Amino acid sequence: MVAPASATASATLAGDPLEGIWRTAPISPADAEATLRQHDLEQYIQQFGDVTPVSEEMVLILDIHDGEWDLYGMPNGGARQEIDYDADYTVDGDEVAVAYFAGTNTFRWSINGDMLTLEWVATTLPDYQNIPEEVFQRVLYMMETFERQA
Repeated sequence: MVAPASATASATLAGDPLEGIWRTAPISPADAEATLRQHDLEQYIQQFGDVTPVSEEMVLILDIHDGEWDLYGMPNGGARQEIDYDADYTVDGDEVAVAYFAGTNTFRWSINGDMLTLEWVATTLPDYQNIPEEVFQRVLYMMETFERQA
């Protein structure tokens, strides 16, 4: 069962279905490369490999609370490390806009049971070291689904 947000929902309203802690299964640099190939972004694999936050096997933890959006990586046996953080978010129907000081990433979202799926829609953020923002977002948010933890 998919639970979309109402068309005018705000992330700060009580009962926000996105709010919580979400975690992926373990991911690896090879998974990141496969994801980029799947989305016809293989021309960025080498450049992305130099700056990727997925430099070793890890799980991703997405902490969504009180209108804030923070993504962490946790290597096997290691501590949580900030990856994509200090963002605010708002929900409009089945889209979530994640806002940073330099721009916004927009995703389409769905929840099936305890699983959150995000699909990249658009960005207003500039390229980073000549790598499009889409490359980062596909790897960080579309490589695996997120399972609700709390």
